[in-house]
Amino acid sequence: MNKLEEDPIIGRFFDTPEKKAKWLVRVKIAYILWIIFVIIGILSLFIWYLLK
Repeated sequence: MNKLEEDPIIGRFFDTPEKKAKWLVRVKIAYILWIIFVIIGILSLFIWYLLK
């Protein structure tokens, strides 16, 4: 067992391989959405700077 599974607070979310797989998918989706929002934010600032 690794330290994540032994944690008293979040260990219950990672105690089975199925739960680990679900959380891995959720983290990947959140990471992709975060990258998309960062790109949109940078592009909107760039467009606002060009139009000003």
